[in-house]
Amino acid sequence: MGKITISGFYDEISSKLSAQIGVMHELGETYMCPRNLDGKNIADYTLEEFEDKIYPVLKREGIKFSSIGSPIGKVGIDDEEGFEKQKRQLAELVKIAKLMECGYIRVFSFFYGDRAPDSCHDKVVKRMRELLSIVKGSGVKLLHENEKKIYGDVPERVMKLYRELDDEDLVLCFDASNYIQCDADPVAAFDALKDHVVYYHVKDCSSYKVEVPVGLGEGHYEYIIGELIKRGYEGFMTLEPHTFKYALLKPVVNFVPFAGLALLDHFKAFRLIDKRMGRGYFKCASRKEVFLWQYNGLKKLIAEAKA
Repeated sequence: MGKITISGFYDEISSKLSAQIGVMHELGETYMCPRNLDGKNIADYTLEEFEDKIYPVLKREGIKFSSIGSPIGKVGIDDEEGFEKQKRQLAELVKIAKLMECGYIRVFSFFYGDRAPDSCHDKVVKRMRELLSIVKGSGVKLLHENEKKIYGDVPERVMKLYRELDDEDLVLCFDASNYIQCDADPVAAFDALKDHVVYYHVKDCSSYKVEVPVGLGEGHYEYIIGELIKRGYEGFMTLEPHTFKYALLKPVVNFVPFAGLALLDHFKAFRLIDKRMGRGYFKCASRKEVFLWQYNGLKKLIAEAKA
């Protein structure tokens, strides 16, 4: 039987690295997926800055990276200046990944904007090959995440891109919530991609297309985790729940006049969370508390699947 290792985007609790590490120590966890560290995106660090400001803290506290949660590829397909900047950032991230002995850098396959996704295919392939040339020979792989409104936002285009690139340095990350938000069935997506996915983000989503604690939405995580256990999956499941929105927006949606109408889907999703979590209309939650719901929910699902 394989071993699932829990990681997380701990910046959903706080952008302060000390706060992120504090929660990791409370939970007895070692791995994080860095995104915002001390108020700065990981892609905005040079190797020298990282070595000076971040690395000594991580080394002292025994923290490792499961993957680097970069925004590389989250630019418009026709944004030439943005792409050139991201290539420079990726080159620095490869150095940071090697320093941290981290095997993956999360990437995306470019926003298609007002264009038909298929019309972008050739340009996406060309740009992905440029990104792959930057990591070639480094031992670091590009980890493609399915994201809303990028070329690889639905499983069919994920596989089309993956097969055409056919590069050992490109691997797949699976995010059930993002598939739901693109009207793709997460179970069908999992079954279609499971032989090629090496990494999982844990983010659940309601029918209102607003994120909810894992197990409360349409992500079918009981099935997904159960199948992974059966298959002997050995790798990371990284918490990226986005339910910090509940912590930040519930007071606005519930108590600011007309906000609930303007954010009706959020209001409905938050009421679903309240009902399933046994919380009253007036009771709010901190970002840390909401993150711990996710962590404990994932631990419970893994334990039940193993049982």
